[in-house]
Amino acid sequence: MPETVIDQAAAAGLVRELQKSLSGDVLALGEPGYDEARAIWNAMVDKKPAVIARCATTEDVVSAVNAARNHGLQVSVRCGGH
Repeated sequence: MPETVIDQAAAAGLVRELQKSLSGDVLALGEPGYDEARAIWNAMVDKKPAVIARCATTEDVVSAVNAARNHGLQVSVRCGGH
């Protein structure tokens, strides 16, 4: 699957939009905690998403998916644990 490229201004706009609507954390490239949040068990995979939305509620999930769709971004879901 091809990676989506998003410019920094668009990413910043998306981050601001999500920060207003999500109760969970929103992280962008270069922010503290970003690299830890994007790390997965398979170190051979090194993806750098434009934005990481750490949804805390069902409403957060809806807002994050809608924002990604509005900005033409693909969504990837990762489980937070057991």
